[in-house]
Amino acid sequence: MLNSIKDEQNADVSNGEAPSAQNATKKSPFLRSGRVVVQTLLMLAVLVGSYAAMNRLIDTRAVREPRPVRPTIYTVETLPAQPQDNRPALQVYGEVQAARSVELRPLVNGEIITVNADLKAGSPVTKGDVLLEIDPFNYRGALSEAKANLAKAQASLTEIEARIVAEKEQLLGAQTQLKLAQSDLQRAQSLVSSGNLTEKQVEDRRLIVSQREQSVSQSRNNQLIAQAQREQQVANIDSLRWKVEQAERNLENTVLLAPFSGVVNSANAEPGRYVSSADVVATIYDDKAMEVRLTLTDAQYGRISTDADPLIGRAIKVIWVVGLSSYEYAGHIDRIAAEIASSRGGVELVALIDPTSAAVQLRPGAFVEVVVPDRLYSESYRLPETALYNGADVFVVQDGKLARRTVRVAAFDGEDIIVADGLQPGDQVMTTHLTQADEGVVVRQPGDAVAGTDGKPGKMAPASAGGS
Repeated sequence: MLNSIKDEQNADVSNGEAPSAQNATKKSPFLRSGRVVVQTLLMLAVLVGSYAAMNRLIDTRAVREPRPVRPTIYTVETLPAQPQDNRPALQVYGEVQAARSVELRPLVNGEIITVNADLKAGSPVTKGDVLLEIDPFNYRGALSEAKANLAKAQASLTEIEARIVAEKEQLLGAQTQLKLAQSDLQRAQSLVSSGNLTEKQVEDRRLIVSQREQSVSQSRNNQLIAQAQREQQVANIDSLRWKVEQAERNLENTVLLAPFSGVVNSANAEPGRYVSSADVVATIYDDKAMEVRLTLTDAQYGRISTDADPLIGRAIKVIWVVGLSSYEYAGHIDRIAAEIASSRGGVELVALIDPTSAAVQLRPGAFVEVVVPDRLYSESYRLPETALYNGADVFVVQDGKLARRTVRVAAFDGEDIIVADGLQPGDQVMTTHLTQADEGVVVRQPGDAVAGTDGKPGKMAPASAGGS
């Protein structure tokens, strides 16, 4: 009604009949009060009618029976517990290094005159390749001088041996003359008694014998002296012969050869540089003999050490990830490091890698993953890790309900767990992880009929409902 009054006023304004202030004051107050009363009554009538209609609808609605409460049945996956021998794999990391490497130093001093073009970091070299050459001039001269001294000593030895031969012949002659003189003396002594010879003649013969004896003794001494000189000269020749061999070896060492086939790790040699035996001119490692150093925790090492299979010689697998590609290499544990890796909290092992097990050649310094077989667990159970709850519980399905089992987890193997005990062969272990898992929860396997606890159909929930 107020809107109608406003509309009339607007209409009067639009017709040019705007009421004046005096006309507004002349309207009756009873008329205004009557309009308010009429508007109030209309509003009350609308409210009462609406309330009555609502009660009518409520009273005439259809009565529905409540649905019976059925338990939620979860669809889960199960796995039968089968005891078997399980050997999990340890995944550790290590660094590749060269099993054989050498720092090459020149064995003689001198100026480098030639350097192999492949003597640079990363270049392959073959055993026997000439890496560099040192000026051989001084070493050729030393070899010539050593050979000359040896020849001179050998000539002196020949002279001494000739003197020894002469002394032997002279000794034989002196001994013959001594025998003759002694025989003549004996005859003279026998003739003295008969008066045929005088004492003076006998004394002369005694003097001759004495001279012959002195000559024999002198020859024998000269022979001994010559023999001693010969032995001294032989020793001198041996020394000079060694000097010749040393000079020959020094001359050979002016050429530095690759000791084995491999890859140059570093090089520091240029023509014109003077080097000594203390200078490192190159470093080479054998790319066919690579090894990886890895660390096992104390628990892992202690567990494997008690296994029936020995740790040394155990086969391993090395994985090298390069960009989006990964390469696998075979190998085996070769030895245990000399010291405990206390800084890394474990025991360090060294494994040799088979270089022919992959097409891509490993390089020292590569960070790789190493898969080491753990100890063997006989008559154990392998289950997905999703079957484990609270670190020591699993659920088995019995008569459509969950039953809790406390187990002992012996080891983890990737996404699986190795259970040592706590299960019986044939137990249906739930592998679907449910947050609602508890003793007595009703479950079903895919393909089983859906039924409640009272034999009537129940409410089915998918395996993902409430799961994680």
